[in-house]
Amino acid sequence: YRVPQFIGNVAHELLKQSNRKSFKSALDAGCGTGLAGRFLRPLVEGPIVGIDLSKKMLELAAQCTISKGCGLKEESNEETSERSDQKLYDHLASLDLETTTLNDLMSGNDFLDEVRHGFDLIVAADVLVYFGDIQKLLTNLSKLSSDTAFLIFSCERIEEENAPASGWKLQISGRYAHSKSYVVEAAKNAGYNLVGYELIVPRMEKGEEVKGHMFQFVLGEINSNDEL
Repeated sequence: YRVPQFIGNVAHELLKQSNRKSFKSALDAGCGTGLAGRFLRPLVEGPIVGIDLSKKMLELAAQCTISKGCGLKEESNEETSERSDQKLYDHLASLDLETTTLNDLMSGNDFLDEVRHGFDLIVAADVLVYFGDIQKLLTNLSKLSSDTAFLIFSCERIEEENAPASGWKLQISGRYAHSKSYVVEAAKNAGYNLVGYELIVPRMEKGEEVKGHMFQFVLGEINSNDEL
């Protein structure tokens, strides 16, 4: 399972392409146990917030630090113990991605004041496979984004010629697959413009490669002076 690492690689590449050293803030949408946080932390200078409906998963994500958890094997040495208290996530919340607001996240969390105008980066690693129609989700993510924020997410892929009119299909696995054209159109309706796309293999299942794709969007019009 390599999606969290793919997300991190893409985010790092976007930084280089936009001539930036780091993101100001990040939202890990559907963070689960925090696997993506491991790859986001080095790229984000400000707060990283994780949202997931599962409180049990959030409890695991809350235990993740720079030196342990979230995909790292347990190690015991002096250097590790000294850094073990630095958390990957600054805040974790059990909220619905389709309806949560910035006010929900900031309520009682004064240290999140710097994201009052939205997050600089939003990622969703292997999250949209649990949604058929993604329009409501993407529209709400745009409301959680700052101007010209980046959005990176993965989907499982259905070829255009095999896709129903809806653009998405429930698979035997119980996960949804989406066509590229449907995702791009839904994102466009939410105010996003496509700046990067690649085919990926998110996982192996019963010895077979699962077809997937990774999307990179920017909110609003792309500045002609920007590298992107």
